[in-house]
Amino acid sequence: MSFLDYFNNAFSYDDLIIWAVFAIYGLFWLFFITAFIIHHFFMAVPLYIMADKAGYAYPFLAFIPFANYYLMHILPIKEYNYIGLFKSYERKNGFLAYMIIKWIAPWGLWIVGSVLSMIPLLNILFGIIFQLLNLVVLTAGSIGKAVMMIDLLDLYMKKDEKGLAIFLGIISLFVPVVFPITCIVLCRREPEFGYGNYYYPVNLQTIE
Repeated sequence: MSFLDYFNNAFSYDDLIIWAVFAIYGLFWLFFITAFIIHHFFMAVPLYIMADKAGYAYPFLAFIPFANYYLMHILPIKEYNYIGLFKSYERKNGFLAYMIIKWIAPWGLWIVGSVLSMIPLLNILFGIIFQLLNLVVLTAGSIGKAVMMIDLLDLYMKKDEKGLAIFLGIISLFVPVVFPITCIVLCRREPEFGYGNYYYPVNLQTIE
């Protein structure tokens, strides 16, 4: 008996369909995880260089998921401004606001929705409200991400390029690869407060 005959006898057509579905599912997640890892390091390397040149004590945070968002928020030393609705000179507060809006709020909304969906009548009413709230949270999270990227890009751009930082930050929401590529280009530049002056910010051009 050949291998093909043995294979045909060992597995039915239904078995092959099930195995094919699992194989496609596995390949999808393999591709997703691989793409995530590549994108993560694609962003982490220039972010590490930016933090190191700025003089921040813990540039390795660039390689740690979620901690890299913290690093992106605190490297710019100007006031954090969420489209005028929330302002703070404590940049870490901007990071906390971003994490709440982008990550915690959607999960909390999903949990509440799951509970209410089991209650008759309320599930219909909340189903409509949930879609609206989900859209609001998604939009708010995207704005927070744009603010984070714009502030970081603005730190390494010249005064006449400030509009470009806003443009690239918004475009990066729709074409994610734009942000890491821009950071790769900008990481060779000096931050606006000077090399190594994160804890003692000085504009070197002003001194000269």
